Amino acid sequence: MSELIATAMAPAARRRLNIAPYVAGGVTIFVLVAFLLYPIGTTMLNSFAPAGEAFNVLNATLENFSRFFSSSMYQQALLNTIFIGGMVTVLATAVAVPAAYFVARVQIPFKPLILSLSIIPLISPPFIGAYSWVVLFGRSGIVSQYLNQWFGIQMPPVYGYFGVILSMVLSNFTYVFLFVQGALTAVDPHLEESARVMGASRWRVLRTVVLPLAIPPMLAGAMIVLIEALGEFGAPAVLGGEMYVLSTLMYFQIHGFFNLNAASAIALVNVLITLAAILFLIRVNKKRRFVTVGSTTRRAALQTGRGIRIIANCYVWGLLALALLPQLVVVFTSFAEKWPGTLWPTQYGWGNYQYVFTRVVEPLQNSLILAAVATVACVVFGTLTGYVAERKTFFGKWALDLTIMLPFILPGIVTGVALLVTYNSGPIALTGTALIIVIGYFVRRIAYIYRSVVAAVTQIDLKMEEASTVAGATWGTTMRKVTIPLIAPGILAGAIIVFTTLISEMSTTVMLYSARWKTISIAIYERLESQEISAAAAIGSITILVTLILVLAATRIIGKSMSELFS
Repeated sequence: MSELIATAMAPAARRRLNIAPYVAGGVTIFVLVAFLLYPIGTTMLNSFAPAGEAFNVLNATLENFSRFFSSSMYQQALLNTIFIGGMVTVLATAVAVPAAYFVARVQIPFKPLILSLSIIPLISPPFIGAYSWVVLFGRSGIVSQYLNQWFGIQMPPVYGYFGVILSMVLSNFTYVFLFVQGALTAVDPHLEESARVMGASRWRVLRTVVLPLAIPPMLAGAMIVLIEALGEFGAPAVLGGEMYVLSTLMYFQIHGFFNLNAASAIALVNVLITLAAILFLIRVNKKRRFVTVGSTTRRAALQTGRGIRIIANCYVWGLLALALLPQLVVVFTSFAEKWPGTLWPTQYGWGNYQYVFTRVVEPLQNSLILAAVATVACVVFGTLTGYVAERKTFFGKWALDLTIMLPFILPGIVTGVALLVTYNSGPIALTGTALIIVIGYFVRRIAYIYRSVVAAVTQIDLKMEEASTVAGATWGTTMRKVTIPLIAPGILAGAIIVFTTLISEMSTTVMLYSARWKTISIAIYERLESQEISAAAAIGSITILVTLILVLAATRIIGKSMSELFS
């Protein structure tokens, strides 16, 4: 009898002595404080300190913010940021919604290919893609010269608002496209059928039923576009000309004057603009809540009319061709060995690729190493926090979710400034090291793994874990042998997104890189600055190819398409 009691009590004793959840919780709190809350708090405080000084109550000043009232450059940068962010969001949404409707509701061929191709602009290096528009529409650009010779049409200058907005719209419309397309595909067809039974025309059904149902996912995608646009550095740096936005102004303050406190003030203003815009979109979205997915598994009937199919194919493939044009120009330019100001190159060859593989190997290796290390950190930490947030009940649970998601709504360049300001000096000086870049990447992308794990854990019946615990397994054993194998597809999907988007990451990197730790995006930027256009194109082509191979291989492993991963 005593042996039976001892046997029964053994699992309970092990459960009482199990400290793994508390260790995981302690690590979570430390990481969030050290790499999220502390840098953001330090940046906010230092924005109120004079140049070159750390903040304290005695030296508090509004000097860094006063420039927004006294400097025309600061004022114009602020207005440019708001205008470009708003225009990019509106235009990206305007071009994406019709494409999403056509793909979801019209019978057009090669839909999986369309969805996969739409992802390519998201994973391409930002700098070289932006410069492609100079090759096409610059003063001596290929398209500009042909339009002038054949039709007498003078293209507007590609530098300035036109080029920046065009480049950013075609790089970011995919967010809205995937969100809305997925929502329209999943909508309960009974809603539209009921409207038609009541006598509504097709146009009236579209206007009063379909489009209103697309507003919540449309606003969700628009929110991501807005965040990306307000923090974008690549397109304004390449195509802005003499025009400043807040991101390039921050770069100028740090790399021109190393005035971290002035950059902190600009970063804080950027964050306030972003938060105000997000709160506005959330407020609009709250007024529109619908149940769009019912119990039926049947999808809405596709439109098969000849006219609508012609319009849909022309629009969707035309938009894709325009969005992929920069990537095609990058590949074409990479083979140009001699291009002495003529309309077309005078000599083609593999010389640029030979140059890359002999002199630019280290930045590519650095990008892969830094992205891999940051991805592993995101997987480990994101899995722990995502599981705890979904399975455990504790005080301040909402704060955990908010803190992890906070960097997602912060422009990448702001995250870079926060880490640079915090760890530039003092007992923990990380400036110039690989570690500070990894931390920046980790902070920027942890939300992807966190959300993937939360979604995956939600679908697992708690009784499976309880059965393991009753059988005597510790929390760690249950996680390793039961939970993680079940949520592995979700973890892998998040890891793919993290790794592929970090290979060519620019906004955070541009604030944190050093001579020893230059990444592929920095190598491209330096070649563009020194007018080595074809070499930069070769680097960009290799980056796109490597990223696509990794994504396609991963999709085969987990059985998901590229569009399913990124949506």
